[in-house]
Amino acid sequence: MRPAGDSTRLCLLPGLDGTGRLYAPLIQAFGDAVEVEPWTYDSDHFHSYAALANAFEPTMRRHADVVLVAESFAGPLAVMLAHRHPARVRAVVLAASFVHNPLPVSALLANVLQRMPAIAPPVFALERLLAGEGMPPDLRKELDLILDAIPADVLRRRALAALRVDVRDELAGLTMPLLYLQAGHDRLIRARAGRDIARLARDARWETIPAPHFLFQLAPVEAAAAIRRFLRQIR
Repeated sequence: MRPAGDSTRLCLLPGLDGTGRLYAPLIQAFGDAVEVEPWTYDSDHFHSYAALANAFEPTMRRHADVVLVAESFAGPLAVMLAHRHPARVRAVVLAASFVHNPLPVSALLANVLQRMPAIAPPVFALERLLAGEGMPPDLRKELDLILDAIPADVLRRRALAALRVDVRDELAGLTMPLLYLQAGHDRLIRARAGRDIARLARDARWETIPAPHFLFQLAPVEAAAAIRRFLRQIR
């Protein structure tokens, strides 16, 4: 049985930035149709996915019947929280995300990144990976502000954790429905990551949206529509 409490809501777990500010286009696309609650991470410290999940324990205990929505970096965190709180999580939505080995050379990149100084990545390189051919000026400005505000070492630690994470066992143990949104033009997370999730999850649905890695930012209307369809299917 699910604990009694508030109505179903979408709890948005942000990507590597951890601020939730990049979810603004998606929240606007939902309008008043769905109750949405963006979450944030500590911008000054990061130790591990497990420590991040521990930090959300009080938040999880305050909620019931939630749908965890996670993009990119946050996918493993959503799986961990759903695995720990199956009675409180109604469903999981993962967008352009992964549960293990997100890149073909994850181990090599992790070893290189471990030895590099903590410096902010160049925005022009991020733009190609995250937004494809071009990032709208307002989104680029927001990303610049976020990168300026978060310590480079925190971003590096989060990236290292993403390259080394493995929550395949936790994913396989989930009993609630899961929707995977594949960014059809993703230059960062390949389709293999989504196929692995669909293969391991007990009740997985898959939808591809023609968008770059910044799926929620650059195709928010299509993403919101896909999530609403999923919610109707699992009622």
